[in-house]
Amino acid sequence: MILRVYIACFVLFIFLPLYGQQQQMYTQFMYNKMGLNAAFAGNETYLSGTLIYRDQWSGFPGSPKAQTFSVNLPRIANRIGIGFNVERQSLGITEKLTYEMMYAYKFFLGDGTLSMGMNVSGRKFVQDYTDSRLFAIQDIQLDPSIPAVQQTRNLLNAGFGVYFNTNTFYLGASLPRMIRTDLDFDSNNLFSTEVRHLLLMTGGTFILNEDTRLTPQLMFRAAEFSPWNLDLNLSSTWKDKYSLGITYRTGGNTGDIGESVDIIGGLQISERMMLGVAYDIPLSKLRTLDTGSLEVIMSYNLIPRKIKTIIVNPRYF
Repeated sequence: MILRVYIACFVLFIFLPLYGQQQQMYTQFMYNKMGLNAAFAGNETYLSGTLIYRDQWSGFPGSPKAQTFSVNLPRIANRIGIGFNVERQSLGITEKLTYEMMYAYKFFLGDGTLSMGMNVSGRKFVQDYTDSRLFAIQDIQLDPSIPAVQQTRNLLNAGFGVYFNTNTFYLGASLPRMIRTDLDFDSNNLFSTEVRHLLLMTGGTFILNEDTRLTPQLMFRAAEFSPWNLDLNLSSTWKDKYSLGITYRTGGNTGDIGESVDIIGGLQISERMMLGVAYDIPLSKLRTLDTGSLEVIMSYNLIPRKIKTIIVNPRYF
């Protein structure tokens, strides 16, 4: 069955051109699956809410920052999943606000569940040329190509995803943005567009003993006109409460040994609340200026008392 799912994902995406990176990158992708793959919506029978804060390349002024709030509703009629996601990204004088709705339908295949989902999203792009951080060698007001105004643009898009999971394994593939919408603020030009992104994720857990589990995971990202990127993660969970993991991220420039090494720690504060923290240590030449990236995630599961929560690795699968 797992082999069939792999083949289906491969056939679905092999003909799509993989050519930059516009999709927000998260180190703790394993805790944020719905924001990356619409098919994850309704993966549980209870309501779940997630907050994420990411400060990337904190040594740079105007470096990328992101905040996300998502709500994954309880599964409807045991087959239908619905979720909502709001995300704010900022980079220099540019800000992007995204609103998304996810819909998924579940098929039960033996011990596993195959989900197919789609998302509809709206985004508001803002470029603030009145920002006091802008500077130029000469008076910035003398450059006619820099308008002294705040420009906005609203876009619509849609995406698709598939997700298969058992209690100890998961595999997902998604195209969060399928439409190459125009990003130019000047409607007379067409120089920049939203590009398609392909995201693949998989992982499995191994029970070492009564208290300890080992979980290897992988996240692959590819975008048109951009190099592909890979996260290789290995995490250990003790007593279903404490987790510690390390991730190696490929990338960087020629001669670099990679983009970063990321340390991830998680704490199941209570049966319903989880806190995760990640710190990315740069390996590329940016390390001379970059002090690293910090990411914090908190999720809360509104689990009814009548539902037993003793399940294998619920946060991953």
